Order: sequence, then structure tokens, then C-alpha cells
Amino acid sequence: MNIVILGAGKTGSYVASTLSDEEHNVTLIDQDVKALERIGRESDVATIQATAPNWKLFEDLAENKPDLFFAATGDDEANLVACSIAKNLGFSKTIARVQKREYLNHSRLDFRRLFFVDYFIGPEILAAQDLCKMLVHSGDLAVEHFAHGAIQMRTIQIPDLWKFGETPICKLDLPPDLIAGLIRRKNKDEDQILIPHGNDFILPGDQVTLVGEAKVMHHLHEIFHAPKLPVRSVILVGGSSVAVHLAHFLSQQKIDVRIIEKKLPRCEILAELLPFATIIHRDGRDPQLLRSERIQDADALVSCTHFDETNLLIASLAKQLGCKKAIAQITNGGLLPILEKVGVTAALSARVNVTNRILSILDEGTTLSVASLSSDAAKIIELKVSTSSKAIGIPLTDLDLPKGLLIAVIESQGRVMVGRGSRVLCPDDIVIAICNPVQIPHLQQLFH
Repeated sequence: MNIVILGAGKTGSYVASTLSDEEHNVTLIDQDVKALERIGRESDVATIQATAPNWKLFEDLAENKPDLFFAATGDDEANLVACSIAKNLGFSKTIARVQKREYLNHSRLDFRRLFFVDYFIGPEILAAQDLCKMLVHSGDLAVEHFAHGAIQMRTIQIPDLWKFGETPICKLDLPPDLIAGLIRRKNKDEDQILIPHGNDFILPGDQVTLVGEAKVMHHLHEIFHAPKLPVRSVILVGGSSVAVHLAHFLSQQKIDVRIIEKKLPRCEILAELLPFATIIHRDGRDPQLLRSERIQDADALVSCTHFDETNLLIASLAKQLGCKKAIAQITNGGLLPILEKVGVTAALSARVNVTNRILSILDEGTTLSVASLSSDAAKIIELKVSTSSKAIGIPLTDLDLPKGLLIAVIESQGRVMVGRGSRVLCPDDIVIAICNPVQIPHLQQLFH
């Protein structure tokens, strides 16, 4: 597909690079020549140096009949105007990146209709939602919902006291509609990613992604004897936009919130935005401050400054001082092994979530949602079987699926079923699949 992206910042560049890797034709526009040169060296992306929004340039690009326009600058209003121009010049779909919550509230003014925006994407809001899920489901490393909540995915850490490491998965006493879809196993050199079969094993220390009917997933911690820790108090370090959104979400869950921010003007803004939270004007890297805030009594700390290294340092320090759960928001997946060695949970930045959302928009109708697993080493994708799909009426074992691709769960007429080899797909079935990111186009084509 032909995709035009406005803005070569961190979000725009990441999305452009990822979509290019998936063999889409991507054009990236920005006025920063150095940023364009960098992305041009690293990825197969066409770049155009121009100020935004440039209606004449958009008019020229519209001749190629682009399938998608994504306004990804850091200026909400510029993104809205750019989408309006693009849509009126004939661009098929428009997406605007927004940071301000009011643009997502259509109760008084429908900004989508006003500015011809088909989709709003708020990276910071997506990141905050993910962090909130990690905190509310504190015993889980990741949580996702599919099929309008009927199907759930959870990633848990298998405790060291797990006694069934020598029992094949097919022999474990698991509920019939629960499947182990992915195993991440720590090795000396690098982590091993497995899409397990019945004769594989779940070992102590494994990170296991399970998919199944929502009502079954509530008993996961009992089944695997994994601890489940309630969260009542959270410390956020860094008064970023992500922290503001996260504080709102946590407050809705009746969770006490404290925010540590070293810049006084930002503290004053936070105090106005978040009257329910305690704002502390100090440096979150100070061990003495964390001790004085009784970090060991807090249920969790989330470091969500704008810098990976700072987040890594603060979360590691919190863990050393006795914090039960420490989360660092990072953009560089290469830091993951370091985080795990010090017992820190990583939350990848919203760039990955933004890309997943755009992937589902590109194949709207078939692809309902896309989420990342194991730091984007794998994807879990929700698809709807179209009435013209070649997969209809064929047992899963006869679909000739690529190696490493798993049809985990199927929802058919309200019934949730594990994707066993004898299952036959019907039109409008919802399929939850786990795959390598490069296999997504194959899946989309199969079920379209």
C-alpha cells in the first residue's frame, strides 16, 4: 500500500520504518533534513523535505492515490489541518496523532468530522492504558482483550516452585479452552521465543502467554501457582504526558498516586491537572528521596520520563530499595535483558502500539486488532474471517500455515474454542493468531 507520513520525529520515523519493513511504500515528509537523511539510511523510505502542512505537495502526492495519510508531528493542530487538506485532496484514509485529551471527547464538538479525520491516535494515551493494565493486573506481564472481551490474553511468569517442568503441555490439567500460545525462555546468550506444541514443556522461570475464554483466565494464577499482588499505591517518576494520562486511569481504579517531578513549572501544571494526586518537587534519581517516600511500602513505581537510561536507573534503584514492582518505560527493546537482570518490568513505548493500530487500520474489515508480545518479537492478531476467505470450510491442519504461526483461539457464533487442527472456519468467525511480525500480510490475505 502507498502510505504518506507527515513528521519524522520518533513516532513518525518508527512507524515509517516498520511499515516499510512490511513491504508498504512509505513517503515521509519533514522539514528536518538530518532526520530525513537518518531514516533514509536506515530504511527503504522515500523522504521529502518540506514545511507542514504544504497543500501543493499533498496535491502532487494525491496523484499516486495513497491508501493512508498519517499526520504524526508533535503539534496537534497542525496534524488536524494536514488531515483536512489531505482528505479534501482525495487521500483515502487519514489518521491524526493527538496528545490533548479534549480532541478525543466528541460530546460537544466532533473534531473527526470537523477536520475530516478518520482515526485519532494518541500515543501517550495508548502507553498509559498499557501501563494501567500492567498495574491493575499486577501479577501479569501483559494483558490484552479480544472479541469484545470474550477472549483474553495474559502473559505470566512461571514461579520457580513450579513442579510440572517435566510434564508435556498436553498432559497438564489445563482448562479445555485455554492454550499456551508463546513461551519466552531465558538462555545464557539470548532469550528463546517458542510457539509451543503439545509435546513441549513449561519450565520454571518461563514467561508464558496464554489465550482463552475470559472467565477461565481469572483462574490463571491459581492454575500456575503464580502470585497475584493487589495494587493500591503507585509512585510515578516524571511528569510526562504519559504520567498525566496514567494518573487519571489509576485514579479511576481508586489507586493512590504520587508523582515525582524535578522541574517546578511542570509541578505547578501537574498540580492543576491532577488535584487528586500528590505532586513532589524533587529528583526521582535521589535514593534518599525514594527512602523518605517509603518506596518499599509502595505497590509499584513507574518511571516514565522521556529518557530510557533515566527510566532504567530509577526503576532499578526502586527495586534495590525494596519496591514490589518497578516498571520502566523504554523505547529501545535492546535494553530488555538489562532490565530483566535487575528485576525491572519493561513497558515498550507507544510507538509500537501506534504501529499496531495502523496495521489494523490498513486492513480494516479483516484485521480487528494487533498487539505485541515479548518486546515485539511476536504479534498477536485478531482477524475476522470474510465471506470470501479461502480458509472457509478447510480444517486448520490443511491450511498450510507457515512454521511459527499459531491459530490460538476461534470465536464462532459466541462460542470460544481452542484452534485445534480439526477445527473448520466459518464466515464471520473471529480468529486469534500468534505469529512472527513478517507473517501478518500472509494471515491478512488468507482470511480476507
